[in-house]
Amino acid sequence: MVFLSTFVTAKQRGASLLEFGVAVAVIGILMTILLQRIWYYQDEAERTSVQLTVANVRAALEIKVTQGKLPGRSVDLTILAEQNPLNLLIDKPINYAGEYFAPQDGEISKGNWYFDRSNKTLVYLLNIRNSFGDAQLKRLKFKVKLLRLPYSPAKPSGTPESLGVAFEQVND
Repeated sequence: MVFLSTFVTAKQRGASLLEFGVAVAVIGILMTILLQRIWYYQDEAERTSVQLTVANVRAALEIKVTQGKLPGRSVDLTILAEQNPLNLLIDKPINYAGEYFAPQDGEISKGNWYFDRSNKTLVYLLNIRNSFGDAQLKRLKFKVKLLRLPYSPAKPSGTPESLGVAFEQVND
C-alpha cells in the first residue's frame, strides 16, 4: 500500500511538458480561428455600414426628386447635384468628418466619410482594405450625377425636359 500511495502522489505533481505543449497548441489554434472570425466580422461590419449609408443617401435623393415633382413644388436638380448629399439626411453618420476642399492624405482618419468640395464627391476612407476586395483601394468615392434623357425630336414642344439624379460610385 505504501508503494501505491507514493506512486499516486508522484503522478499528481503537475502536467508534463508534453501535456503543456499540447494545451498551448490547442489554445493557439483556437485563438487563430477566433481572430480570423473577428477580422471577418469587422470586414462585414464596415461593408454593411458603407452600403447602408449609400442606400440612405439614394433614398433621400429619391424623396427630394419626388417632392420636386409634386404640384406647386420644384427642385433644381443641378443645384442638388452640386451639394453635399449627406445634407439630405436627417442624421449624418457618426463617422462623418465634414466638408473639406481637397484634403491631404492623413488629414482625415480611416473609417470616416467626408465631402470633397473640390470635385463634389462623397468619400469614404477604408478602415480595412480587404472589406471591398481590392487591396489597392484606399477610398470609395461617390457622386450625385444629373441624368438627362436624350433629346427626342418626336417629343411635343412644351413638354418639360426629363431630369433625374443618381448617386453612383466613381473611379479615382
